Amino acid sequence: MDKNHFITSLQQNYERMSLFFSADITPAIKVPLAVQYTFSRETFHGIQFEAQMKNLQRKAVKQSLIEFFSTVSTKSVLSYKVAAHLILHDQTEQEIQRIAQNERYLEAAGFASSTYQSIAALFLIDEAHAKRAKQLHSEMKKKHQFLTGKDDIPYAVLLTREQADAKLQGQTMRRYYDALIQQDFKRGDALQAMSQLLTMYDVQFEPLLIDYVVAIRAHLKRENVKVRRNFYPFIAMLALTRANEDVLSDVMMLHNELKQLSLFALEPSLALMTATQFVLQHLIENDQLQQFNDSLLFLQALNMSNFLHDAGFTLAFDIFDLFI
Repeated sequence: MDKNHFITSLQQNYERMSLFFSADITPAIKVPLAVQYTFSRETFHGIQFEAQMKNLQRKAVKQSLIEFFSTVSTKSVLSYKVAAHLILHDQTEQEIQRIAQNERYLEAAGFASSTYQSIAALFLIDEAHAKRAKQLHSEMKKKHQFLTGKDDIPYAVLLTREQADAKLQGQTMRRYYDALIQQDFKRGDALQAMSQLLTMYDVQFEPLLIDYVVAIRAHLKRENVKVRRNFYPFIAMLALTRANEDVLSDVMMLHNELKQLSLFALEPSLALMTATQFVLQHLIENDQLQQFNDSLLFLQALNMSNFLHDAGFTLAFDIFDLFI
């Protein structure tokens, strides 16, 4: 998908959602959902979406899938993203069954049931993978006891698709975290997420990655972009690709175009995230990043984890209330 087609499709999907959803569904929900549909190369149809949601609810209840589907609380962007993931999947019912089984694997590995565990189940491969994730999560907690919690479970799953030295990986994460603090990055969950993602391809500490992270932030600042904490994971992804000036310029050009769209008026920070995801995905689809062969999954995980940090510890999943 070229840039112009992406922008046009994104606008159309957002406009369709604005016509369909009630006023209490804010741009903070509609923009990410429109982005998700657009990246999936799908057009949003309100009536079809409503029918799919009702069908999904019946299947979710039948399969006893993911407790958050029946939780009554405030609406969250992540609830819509998870629902859209299932709706856009080629085999929805099989995906529901897979996620439910993965939750059982995670519980058997020692993870307590939680919203974060449910999100992690989206990216789990099998039972052995769950055990590796638990080992890494335990090592992460040893190195960062007070900062590591349930919200790190998706990252533990994300980073253990292959067998690795969990102890060394935990140590390396902490080294990245401490090194980035020395570079004036702000402490907290977002910085921990960035330090975790930097171990995605190599559990050994790479000082060069710190240089890339610092250089990327400096480039953004020169472009008068305020680097918020929720963008830290995207900086990690750019650093992992060894993003050069050309790549960063492409990100900024698209970012500036997206900022002019009315749909980003109330959610300007999402323009930068969307532009970064588009550029990275474009590089992947054109085989310009050989080491990123499996990165589409990681981009999706990164996108979801970003909203986890935005939502703090009060995530809600009541999407089905709209259709009950």
